Amino acid sequence: MSAPRETYLVTGATGYIGGRLVPKLLEDGIDVRILARHPESLRQRDWFAEVEAVAGDATNLDDLAEAMAGVDVAYYLLHSLGTGPDFEETEREMAIAFATTAKAQGVGRIVYLGGMIPDSDGKLSPHLRSRAQVGEILRTSGVPTIELRA
Repeated sequence: MSAPRETYLVTGATGYIGGRLVPKLLEDGIDVRILARHPESLRQRDWFAEVEAVAGDATNLDDLAEAMAGVDVAYYLLHSLGTGPDFEETEREMAIAFATTAKAQGVGRIVYLGGMIPDSDGKLSPHLRSRAQVGEILRTSGVPTIELRA
């Protein structure tokens, strides 16, 4: 009797990292679900027919709950850097929604791609400050979190 297959959620599958992570997970025999505002934009990807696509927004609690139902591992590959001057607040709210929903849905682990945060006198760019804040929110969510820094 084989062990049940795990299900991994990949957010940010339309991006560079997420789009390359999905086929690697599939090669490893993992069931992959993606959350994307417009999953149809990924139809040209070789792997699209092999994943479960959930159309939704990572700021919407109902969409997150649907995407995270039965998920073992959730990859947080999201950012809002290009959305305007309030991107830090947007990223904070998105991380809180993601963390809260992951805990409520019983997600086993979050994997977050953060940023290299230098030991400094506290003077960080808004981008790095936001990456650090998102990491803190996810790590303190009550869901075991692995933070990768690139």
